Amino acid sequence: MVRPTTPDECRALLDWARSTQPPSLPAASNEQLAKHLAFMSAALPSKGLDEMTGKMKVAVYASLLGGYSNEALAFMARAACQTLDWFPTPRQCLELIADFRPPTSPQEIALRLCEHYTAEQFDRWLANIIEGQPVGDVPEQWLRIAVEQGAMRRLSDGSYVSRALYHGPTKPYSPPPRVPIDPSVLEGMA
Repeated sequence: MVRPTTPDECRALLDWARSTQPPSLPAASNEQLAKHLAFMSAALPSKGLDEMTGKMKVAVYASLLGGYSNEALAFMARAACQTLDWFPTPRQCLELIADFRPPTSPQEIALRLCEHYTAEQFDRWLANIIEGQPVGDVPEQWLRIAVEQGAMRRLSDGSYVSRALYHGPTKPYSPPPRVPIDPSVLEGMA
């Protein structure tokens, strides 16, 4: 995906990102879930269970974890093996899987690229306003931000003007001149 370089490219990319749905990860199959549970079982010790209790345990795990993607279950299994000393409880599995973040979708990447482009354009525009350049045709929000940041002033007729033009360019600070005090004035005060 290419970063936009013009407002039209940015608008087209935004339209595409907002109009298409990102691909969703399909739910893992029962075989994939069983593989991840077997991986954890091989790596982490657990209580010895009879056959009936083992089947009930698998049914509980399958019920709670069945809707997650294979990638999310793989993340959970790796995290369990890295952080736990014993086979995780169902609650621990859900806590581990809550930290899974799916891969970034093309739509999210497009939105981020447009956000960066817009931020760069705003920063460039604001720097120009501070230097006294013309306001131009920009979003109302940019104008309000520039007023809040002190770069622009809103006039009584509703128009905006750069503070550099309204007050003139900023001048470097120079301290006021020192005026010598007459010692005779101080004697009268005592």
